[in-house]
Amino acid sequence: MSRVSENLAVLGLQWGDEGKGKLVDLLAPKYRHVVRFQGGNNAGHTVVVDGQTIALHQVPSGALHPECFLVVGSGVVLNLDVFQVELSRLRERGVNVTDRLLISDKAHIILPHHIALDVWREERATKVGSKIGTTGRGIGPAYEMKAARMGVRMGDLRHPGVLAERIRPGYDEVRLRLGEGAEMPSVEATVENLLKAVEPLLHCIGNAQSRLLQACAKGEPILFEGAQATMLDIDHGTYPYVTSSNCSLGGLFTGTGLPPKALHRILGVAKAYTTRVGSGPMVSELLNPLGDRIREAGHEYGTTTGRPRRCGWFDAPITAHACRTNGVDGLAVMKLDVLDGLDEVGLVVAYRDGRGALTSELPSCAAEWADLKPEIKLFKGWSTPTRGITDHRQLPAEAQAFLDALAEVVETPLAFLSTGPDRTEGCVYPGTFLESLLG
Repeated sequence: MSRVSENLAVLGLQWGDEGKGKLVDLLAPKYRHVVRFQGGNNAGHTVVVDGQTIALHQVPSGALHPECFLVVGSGVVLNLDVFQVELSRLRERGVNVTDRLLISDKAHIILPHHIALDVWREERATKVGSKIGTTGRGIGPAYEMKAARMGVRMGDLRHPGVLAERIRPGYDEVRLRLGEGAEMPSVEATVENLLKAVEPLLHCIGNAQSRLLQACAKGEPILFEGAQATMLDIDHGTYPYVTSSNCSLGGLFTGTGLPPKALHRILGVAKAYTTRVGSGPMVSELLNPLGDRIREAGHEYGTTTGRPRRCGWFDAPITAHACRTNGVDGLAVMKLDVLDGLDEVGLVVAYRDGRGALTSELPSCAAEWADLKPEIKLFKGWSTPTRGITDHRQLPAEAQAFLDALAEVVETPLAFLSTGPDRTEGCVYPGTFLESLLG
């Protein structure tokens, strides 16, 4: 399969779980490099091939394509034990990626005391009714220690003699917070476990920034895979109910060391409805049997945690915000088929504030979200199944009317439509940049 000449980013526009993994897997054969640039193993990308589901958490979603070189960027926080398990599961499927994998020596490591702090903090918050809904995997504390200059990088693992010195400051601070009774492995045990876990990966650790800059200079195309999504971005999401990294466009550059001019196109990904895991505002949420029906039809349970996702109508204000924030060139709408058979399909076109005034602006404070109510435009549903349609002209007229309205209100052209979980189930819109890639 011929490759393309432009670098592309695939970014989520809602609260994650949009279906980015399918798109990255679909696009990957066109690219020499597939890069994960932020987040930890709280992210989960699901790829379905010939009916078989493969869940990827830290390994880039180009893993299933042997011609793709995989890069884990400096913006990622890596749990080595989980990473090894994931690599082992891929090997069981006949996929060995360690000869085409580069892990940035600047990527930070999730350590046992990060996980202990994460769990302790969330348990305390739960008792007072203010939990964020983290996955308890230590991602937030790992980024916190990174900012506090007490983190441990992958490159540090090449120097076992000083590894304990790197770990101890953060360890001691967590021990101080949690108390002596907290269950955490000792610094010495942590060092031993890290060195054992990293041994088969030492040859994969290196200068990812240099590799990617060289790829740009050679014209080798790069596909950037975002984790989580814009509404979970630490700066531009629904703070404080967000993740701990920049999962909008800015995180790509800080998480790789590449300049903005290295990126040519941005594909934004959203479901035909909205989902969210954990706490935080969700104006479009359907707290009724219809929301339950969407959850079951869409199998809306977390790839990483198994937690049921909150479901609601497509939220245009948050998606439009994400499109503007990321400078999206084209919109991929996923899981349209989940809405098949509904009498009516809703589209949240705006919000009404506490005074009843219409607005499309997103609040910056959690307290201001509480007053917002959805302004819903209802569309006639469709009885003809959309599952497996590969040409948008074959869509029921009602489904196309809904999609046209959706694209208009978010002011972004449709580029791709997914009509099922498998690679083959979907269609590319003509006249878009994706047509030259997948057409």
